[in-house]
Amino acid sequence: MKKYLALFLAILLAAACFAGCGNTSEPAGSGSGGAATGGSSAQPASGGTAKVSGPGELPIVTDPVTLRIFTMQNTSVEDYYDNKFTHFLQDQTGITLEFDLVPEQDQIQKVNLLLASNTNLPDIFICSGGITNDIIADMADQGIFIPLDDMIEEHGYWYKQALEKDPLIDPMMKLPDGKQYSMPRVVKSLPNSTAGRMWINQVWMDNLGLKTPTTIDELADVLRAFRDNDANGNGDPTDEIPFIGASITGWNSAPDQFIMNAFVQYNRDNIYYIKDGKIESGIDKDEYRQGLIYMNMLCAEGLLDPATFTQDQTQLTQLFDNEDIALVGMAPGGGTFQWASMDEDRVREYVPLSPVAGPDGTRRAFYNPYTDYRVNEFVITSACKNPEAAFKLADFMYSREVCMRNRLGEPGVDFRIPDASEKGIDGDPASYDPILLWGSVQKSHWNEVGPAYNDFDNNGVLGDNPYELQQYLWNAMENYYLPYIPAPESVYNNLTFYTVEDARKMSDVWSTLRDYQRESVAKFATGVIDPNSDSDWQQYLAELENIGHWDRIEIMQARYDQTK
Repeated sequence: MKKYLALFLAILLAAACFAGCGNTSEPAGSGSGGAATGGSSAQPASGGTAKVSGPGELPIVTDPVTLRIFTMQNTSVEDYYDNKFTHFLQDQTGITLEFDLVPEQDQIQKVNLLLASNTNLPDIFICSGGITNDIIADMADQGIFIPLDDMIEEHGYWYKQALEKDPLIDPMMKLPDGKQYSMPRVVKSLPNSTAGRMWINQVWMDNLGLKTPTTIDELADVLRAFRDNDANGNGDPTDEIPFIGASITGWNSAPDQFIMNAFVQYNRDNIYYIKDGKIESGIDKDEYRQGLIYMNMLCAEGLLDPATFTQDQTQLTQLFDNEDIALVGMAPGGGTFQWASMDEDRVREYVPLSPVAGPDGTRRAFYNPYTDYRVNEFVITSACKNPEAAFKLADFMYSREVCMRNRLGEPGVDFRIPDASEKGIDGDPASYDPILLWGSVQKSHWNEVGPAYNDFDNNGVLGDNPYELQQYLWNAMENYYLPYIPAPESVYNNLTFYTVEDARKMSDVWSTLRDYQRESVAKFATGVIDPNSDSDWQQYLAELENIGHWDRIEIMQARYDQTK
C-alpha cells in the first residue's frame, strides 16, 4: 500500500500543487475563521483545544470549532451549506462544518493523493466508497488515522446504544491490533441482505398451465416449456427467451447468484463461507462443478441465453422494453424495477421465484447480512485539532432523530410522523411516511451519507399499493426468500480488517481471482471450457492455486481464529 500511495505522490508533485479537493466553498454568512483545516504536514492529534460536553449532551462545544469534511458530492444533494440537515447539525452541536466536495468518480484518486502527500488533510473523511480496509490499516499504521477507542469509551453515547442493539458492530470494527479507527454506517435491511432474487413470468406460467418449479429439474422443464410452446401467446414460437441475465452490471443480475445456491453456499461478490469453524469457498467444490454443468446444460439447450455473460443491465432492460409483448421468461436481479418503472404493466407480469432444491434437496437463498454495513464511513485524521469534537459529531449522528433527518429530511415537512395506530411495511408500528421522494435533488439532507444506525428503513407506513417499491421488496423477501436463508454464522464477513501486510496480499490475490472466477463461470456455462471434462476442471483448480486462492484462505483462517 505504501508503494501504491507513493505512486500517487509522484503524480501529485508532477501536478505541482493540490490545494483543496474539488469544490471547496465557504458556508453562507461565515468566514473561514478558527478552522481546523489541516496544516502543511499532519501531526499526531493532541487532546484538542476545545472543551466538549459530556456524553449525550448538546451542544458539543461552546467555543468556536470548525471541522473540515472531505466527502463525495452526492448528485441528489443540491447544496451542502444551504442544507437543512447541515444547519440542524451546526445548530445542535455548535460546530461549524466546511466541505471539500469531490465528484463520486474522483473520490478514490483524491483520497489517495491526499494520503500520499500527507499535506492539507481534512479533519474528517466521510467517504466509505473512497477508503478501503487496507487503506485504513496502512494509515493507522502510519498514525494518519487516529484510534477512536478511548473517545468511544469516554464520550460515546448514541454509538454505544447502536453497539448494544447490534452485537456484530464492535468486533467488525477492530483491526488486528484490537483498536478501532473508523466509524460505520449501518442500514438494516433484510431485502438488501437477500437480494439475489429470481423473477419468473407468471403470465407465461398461466398461459401454459405450469406449476411453480421447486427443484432444478422442474426449473429446467419450465424453461423448456417456455422455449417450445409460444409462452407469450403471440403466435411466434421462436421469439421467447426462456432465461437471461446481465453478468457485467446490475444489482445481482448474474444468473449464478441464484442457480449456484442450489448446489453450494454461494455469493458472487463474497465467495467464502464458514463451516465447522473453517473458512471454505464454494468455487473449488465438486458441488460447484455440478452447478456449472447444470448451467452448461441450460445454455446448450437454448434455455439460458449466452448473451447473459456479455451484456450489461442496460441491454437487459431493452429486452423488457419491447412494446408488443414480453420476450423474457425468467431473469435474476435485486428487483423488477431494474427493468422498468414499477407503475408499468410489464414488470408486474413477473413474480419472485423461491430458491429451488439442488441434488441434495437443499433450498438455499442468497444471504449476506454484511451488506448492511459500511465500516469506513467516518475517519478522523491526525490533522484534526479537535478530535473529541469530531468524534462527538459522529456519535450524535447515530441518534435516532439525526438518522431520520439524514435519510428523510425535516420532520413534518419532508416526512410525516405516523399515528400510533399505523403499521409499517415490516409489521411494526410505523415510524415515518415519506413526503420528499428518495433520490430527488434536494437541500433537506445528505442522502444518508455519514454515520448512521438506520433500523427503520423498512418501517415506513404500509400503504395499499403492493407495488410500492419498499413494500414490494419486503414482501418478496419475507414470503419467498427468508425461509431459505443459511445460518448467519455460516456467512463470512468480507468486511474483516487485516494487517497491512496481509491486506496487501489479500488485495493482490482478489483482483485476479475475482476476474478469473467470473470469466470461468461464463466459459464453463457457454462451453468454451467443458465442465464435464475432468482435465478442464483440474486445469481450472490448478489456476486457482496458481493465483493464490488457497493462500488467501489460509490468511483468512488465521484472522478468523484470532477473532474467536
